[in-house]
Amino acid sequence: MKKFQQSFRSLLLVVMILISTWAVADKQTIRRVPKDSVTVSSVRWGELSSGRMSQSAYPVRLIVKGGNLRVTSKYEQVLPIYTNSGTLYLAMQLNPGVNWLVGLPRGRYRINNRTISIK
Repeated sequence: MKKFQQSFRSLLLVVMILISTWAVADKQTIRRVPKDSVTVSSVRWGELSSGRMSQSAYPVRLIVKGGNLRVTSKYEQVLPIYTNSGTLYLAMQLNPGVNWLVGLPRGRYRINNRTISIK
């Protein structure tokens, strides 16, 4: 009976060592797996495909002067500028007061749900 208890304890000890080794190896495997970038991309694509475009946090005044865009804002904020097809073209950092965007290529842009034409 004593021999049986010793062999049972030895077997139990071996099983516990194997389980703990397996758990540590599993944690290391999980750490090595890179983050899935496809999930992040699909969230961004879902935002664009649903037709929701970001807008500035506060109202802005937009005036086209020649090939330049004059943006007047009372607050410091970010103004997202989209192409007419809905692709994010630029995120413009605005300071309070008058801001000029020079060098914007010719075309139509969507800014705060308004279509702006640069000629």
